[in-house]
Amino acid sequence: MPVEMDIRNSEPVAVWSALSVATAGLAHLEGTPPLPCQDAVGAVASSRPVLVVADGAGSSPASDLGARFLVAAMLRLADTLEAQLAWLLDGRVAPSPEALHQFAELLARHAQGSLVDRAAEQSRPARDLRCTLLLALVGRERLLWLKVGDGEIVLERAVPSDAQEGGEPGLLPHLSTLGERGKGEFANQTIFVDERLVFAQVQYGCEPMAALTGIALMSDGAAEKLVSLDGEQVSGQLSLWLDDLRQGRLRQRDLVRCFYSEGFCRGTGGDDRSIALLARGLDEVGTP
Repeated sequence: MPVEMDIRNSEPVAVWSALSVATAGLAHLEGTPPLPCQDAVGAVASSRPVLVVADGAGSSPASDLGARFLVAAMLRLADTLEAQLAWLLDGRVAPSPEALHQFAELLARHAQGSLVDRAAEQSRPARDLRCTLLLALVGRERLLWLKVGDGEIVLERAVPSDAQEGGEPGLLPHLSTLGERGKGEFANQTIFVDERLVFAQVQYGCEPMAALTGIALMSDGAAEKLVSLDGEQVSGQLSLWLDDLRQGRLRQRDLVRCFYSEGFCRGTGGDDRSIALLARGLDEVGTP
């Protein structure tokens, strides 16, 4: 896989591949009347890779609009704040916890304010547009993630494997989740970006980029089949998709076909399913 050079300091910059898709769940398609997909996704694999997933609240009449708007707003903000992101995520020296807290609060306030303003433009209460939010911002040294509500953020890292008979030691993918499960006070509740959101409800953090080979953000409809309820087990299907993505073999239609397959739909609530993926080659990954 090719490696780009940053002219400013002549350091190699990893080339990421990105793909995202949002599909309407069967419960929405078969409803009376049918409902639109209330999930929205965004994936950028440029010099500043970004993933965003928003899942509109089923009880909010314009949450599909809110989800699409929020994804666009966060992608635009990431582009606007490139200088700050470079300082936070690209330098050898990690930012202080206070600096990280301030930037995460800025992201959350922008998400909330953008949605409230959009609702006002539509002459609607913000509750009509409310949605969850997953965000991943990728740097050379660190990954910044933010989570409001449910859904899952999954990291894939390359970990050393034992050598087979007569062979050389290799690398194997290891999948893990970030954040808590994102539920509210009761089992069927979650937290949303709306006018009532407070920063104490926002989850965020920084992760080192060493050995990181892939990132997946997904709504709870997709996570239902890919991540266990406690977040301890993640389906190996994600590593297969990430490997196909880095090899240039994965297409949106492959994900759509899987989401509508009988095996994926069996035993689920038929919710919308969305996923955003980033992958880079194993030859570009530093050791832990």
